[in-house]
Amino acid sequence: MTKNNNPKMSRQLRIYDLITEILDDAVYGPQDIMNTFRITRRMLQRDLKDLRDSGLIKVKYNRKEDRYVIDGDAVFDDTATPRRKQHLLRLYRLGILIHRLSSIDSEELETYEHELQEFNDYLEYAKEDPENNTPEDIENMRDFYIKHHIELYDLKAEYYALFPNSNERTRQRDFREMSRAGFNIYYSRKYKSFIYEYDS
Repeated sequence: MTKNNNPKMSRQLRIYDLITEILDDAVYGPQDIMNTFRITRRMLQRDLKDLRDSGLIKVKYNRKEDRYVIDGDAVFDDTATPRRKQHLLRLYRLGILIHRLSSIDSEELETYEHELQEFNDYLEYAKEDPENNTPEDIENMRDFYIKHHIELYDLKAEYYALFPNSNERTRQRDFREMSRAGFNIYYSRKYKSFIYEYDS
């Protein structure tokens, strides 16, 4: 298991993800979140302040419904100390990536891999039996596969579209930090592509 060098960042990203998911369902209150992450109320308040000051999300607690609700737009805190500002900028970047990068779920990827294997098996079979597998048959099978397979996105291109002033080292660090926080993004040598498996 990879050691998490920044548990605070990971926790804040996961809280952000949880809150943005639950705003629609309105089922979690602060006690639920504190229990989920095993943190105190004070720590939760500090985490929510960082999320607000990073410009990601501003929430308030609805005591009657025991849930968080959006409370206007979050604004980046330009008065933060240099060290805190660096944390807030990175928190903002990673929070944006969590929901803006194109993702696939595990079942989609499994189906894609199964269909790719079937297609490759068919090509091998067609080579062995060319009389019963005309070039037209092979082309039809190729068209069918292309039409039905999932798209693997160019996540590096998406990253730089979102953050054009970032460099490659920052991009690598951000992807590693996302993975450490539980947002499964990795490079697949098999597909020569980054894959982001996001299961909300």
